Amino acid sequence: MSKPKSTSDLFEHKSKALQKIDDYLTNLIQSDEPRDNGKADKLCYWLNDWMNFLSFEKDFSPKSLRRYKRGEIIKIHLGFNVGSEEGGLHYAVVLDKNNAKSSPVVTVVPLTSVKPHTDTTNLKNGSIFLGNELFTNLNSKISMVDRKVKSEIDELEKLVADASKKASSEHFSTIDTKLGTARKELELLAKMRAEVLKMKHGSIALVSQITTVSKIRIYDPQTDHDILSGIKLSNEKLDLIDYEIRKSFTNF
Repeated sequence: MSKPKSTSDLFEHKSKALQKIDDYLTNLIQSDEPRDNGKADKLCYWLNDWMNFLSFEKDFSPKSLRRYKRGEIIKIHLGFNVGSEEGGLHYAVVLDKNNAKSSPVVTVVPLTSVKPHTDTTNLKNGSIFLGNELFTNLNSKISMVDRKVKSEIDELEKLVADASKKASSEHFSTIDTKLGTARKELELLAKMRAEVLKMKHGSIALVSQITTVSKIRIYDPQTDHDILSGIKLSNEKLDLIDYEIRKSFTNF
């Protein structure tokens, strides 16, 4: 067991670590390569997100989230990638057969969209073409929720107009708050639709990058009412993933 460090040692350690990060980011920002500039931007975003995760960690309870079932699609933050690792926000497939609500982690296979140059008949080992099943399911769900939210906004706008004439200021404020929330949800739907459109030509399961992550990293769905709730792969596609897992990681 290592000897506990003194406060002065910890401050010195912190100073060296922060200086190293600052030097690295400065070099990336001052580089003439756009790729380096982009890397600096992503790293800054990740450091900010990471600090948010750590701040949230103490009070986080996985029981506050819905239960995740095998084959379901979730959106997670994989963090800042090193080398060829997948990083950032990604859709992923849940692999756990029986993931308890109390479990702080979940095992997933990250997904990526088919690019224009991708030959889906000649993918690398550990990658499985899933077709456009995910795009179809997600696009249908987003369209359904989009119609529902727009209908709610129409009704709330009518209530706001009516409340401004005869309701109390407190009642008006409550309706206006709900309207603001609905409009933000509509903006989120538009952003998600743009993401999903990238899957139009199909999705690829990156079985070689199977990973177990903290549920703190899950962005959606967190409840049974979120957009991705209920979206899952067919048994046929899950069988393809299972086969690739056996082929890549076992002797069976």
